[in-house]
Amino acid sequence: MKSQGDMKTEIETKKLLTRYGIATTSPRLATSAEMARRIVAEIGMPCALKVVSADIVHKVDAGGVRLSVTEESAAEAFESIMAACTASSPDAAIDGVLVEEMVSAGLEVFIGARVDPDYGPIVLFGPGGSGVEQGVKPTAALAPIGEAEAFGLVDAAFPGRFANDRAASRAELARCLLAVAGRDGLIMQEDVSELDVNPIIVTESQAVAVDAVADGSSIAMPVRDGETMDAAIARRRARLSGLDALFDPKAIAFVGASTSKDKIGYHLIKNLVEFGFTGSIYPIHPTANEICGLKAYPTVKAIPHEVDRAFIAVGSNQVPGVLAECKEKGVKVAQVLTAGFSEFSRDSAELERRILDQVADGPMRMVGPNCIGTFSASAKMAIGAARYNPVEPGNITFFSQSGTFAGDVVRRAQVWGLPLGRALSCGNCADVDMLDLLLYADADPTTEIVAFYVESLRDPGLFFRFASGMRKPVVILRGAQTEQGQVAASSHTAALATDKLLWEAGVVRSGVIQVSNVEDLMDTLQALSVHGRGPGNRLALFGSGGGVSVTASDAASGAGLRIAPLAAGTGEGLKRFGIPGTSVANPIDIPVWGLRDGDRYIFEEIINLLKSDDNVDRIVVFVEMGWVMDFIENDELGLVALEQICDSIARARPDGPPMSLALRTSGDNYQDDFVRKQRVRFLNKGISVYPSTSRAVRAQARLVHEPRY
Repeated sequence: MKSQGDMKTEIETKKLLTRYGIATTSPRLATSAEMARRIVAEIGMPCALKVVSADIVHKVDAGGVRLSVTEESAAEAFESIMAACTASSPDAAIDGVLVEEMVSAGLEVFIGARVDPDYGPIVLFGPGGSGVEQGVKPTAALAPIGEAEAFGLVDAAFPGRFANDRAASRAELARCLLAVAGRDGLIMQEDVSELDVNPIIVTESQAVAVDAVADGSSIAMPVRDGETMDAAIARRRARLSGLDALFDPKAIAFVGASTSKDKIGYHLIKNLVEFGFTGSIYPIHPTANEICGLKAYPTVKAIPHEVDRAFIAVGSNQVPGVLAECKEKGVKVAQVLTAGFSEFSRDSAELERRILDQVADGPMRMVGPNCIGTFSASAKMAIGAARYNPVEPGNITFFSQSGTFAGDVVRRAQVWGLPLGRALSCGNCADVDMLDLLLYADADPTTEIVAFYVESLRDPGLFFRFASGMRKPVVILRGAQTEQGQVAASSHTAALATDKLLWEAGVVRSGVIQVSNVEDLMDTLQALSVHGRGPGNRLALFGSGGGVSVTASDAASGAGLRIAPLAAGTGEGLKRFGIPGTSVANPIDIPVWGLRDGDRYIFEEIINLLKSDDNVDRIVVFVEMGWVMDFIENDELGLVALEQICDSIARARPDGPPMSLALRTSGDNYQDDFVRKQRVRFLNKGISVYPSTSRAVRAQARLVHEPRY
């Protein structure tokens, strides 16, 4: 709880705002009715009177505000304020009554800022006055903000409000936001933990802070400015020196190995052997001589060779002792598969603290507890059965607090031909957390795309600020976004879901791509691996089917893409395809039979026109496979026709805007298998493939990355 001594008075707060260039009223403190009358007389215009008390937060509710007070009514207003506040808040310490000039009516906004213990300095902005009281959702950003982000906050809070003749007011509000939360702003430079400016009254000529209060209470602060962030990141990096053993270990000790084929301690060793792990594997079992054809040892200490990686799958009470033994052996990374820690009960949370004591000092790091394993194509480490793991090294690295999703993404990547090179199930993230893994991926030369399944972030402010400076794209599938999801998460990985508003601000600040389900995650990873990120939201749609074009256009609009008018030259080139029942404007709708030249399909001719169009940033081509099959004698010949259509699309020039192909399947085995086959085929041709236009459009939209400031 903050002490009164930390709270600044309104007079002190407004002096602070004035130093940073924010216009305010000129409040004066009256401690008697006569003093209030005299101040109003000196101001010479109607005034506002407000109680001054650090103990009264809601002044209006307490009866502590009077407006349009004249010299004649000033004394009575003072007395009524004091009487009302004494009655409503009998224990409040009241310093007196503030007297200040009235400000002309205008738009009321608020600016709030605080140093959040998880997110560091943040700024909030939105409708002020009654808008705050009515719970209107504000916009938020992680500080420091730049000019473009300040304007973005204004536009998000008041869409379309400041166009044309009100542009000066928009610029003034952006300037006020920068004064509070810019790199040289108040919240970044002063010993202030919280600031509330409400309202700021905006007219055509000015923005004036009418009410404001600041709190100087100290608070634990993970990130304050660039220098502090660099220091925090340096400290984090210093403890990660042994993480080279995470995905490329030389030797693995498996503690909790089993001779029983239905136990995880047998299956995981078997999977490593069958996948062809490139290093040595040492099963640890108290009595067995051999497991999966490998010599077993009774303890980690008994292994006569160096070991840099350990899997631990023993009872939870045994884990602290095993970790101590691993540390003594020189293990760099120990992955605790065992569950039953902080995600289980309060007593188990204490056990988790005991295992953390084993990695509190020294170079050994711990992954988990409560996880399932690791996939590495380079070291041939398998999650699950070896046959479901991609065999070729790839540039995507996936970290997951869910073991299910870790295995799911690995298996899907193998089916899709997606270049997934590494995946880690990290469970509770008690020691190595998501920020550590982000730092690892950023420094890893083999990782070009980073993806996460996240239920909680220990230092979200630091995570998002660091991600904002990365060149590698970052994708997050976030769980626990709803109240029901939060309850499930608390029983799963001891996660506490982060405040939604600040999380969204972090996503915006960082440029992280957030998705809401595993299908969107896979679609996005495919698009990133084929196309990468880049600017431009102008989309060209081309296919057969008017209704599909309409719904795809709707999907594009909802995802932030614009169906752009085509250039004159493109329109001229499309005229020869303009037969009855077609549309050669954007979106382009031409029946399949209109896309043949003799026995040859000519999809590529239209695609090449679009690729040459300077008005087009992205292309989605769609094929209605069901209609193609309907017009062919049987399924086998229908698949031949579909193959010829895909051959035509594959002949399109490879340069130009990124292009996705939607092979709209009806869901039968023939068509679904065809989509899977073509997805792998086109991956190598720089074309991403989806089973619906909406998924293709949304995936392209997630690639749009415009520099903000």
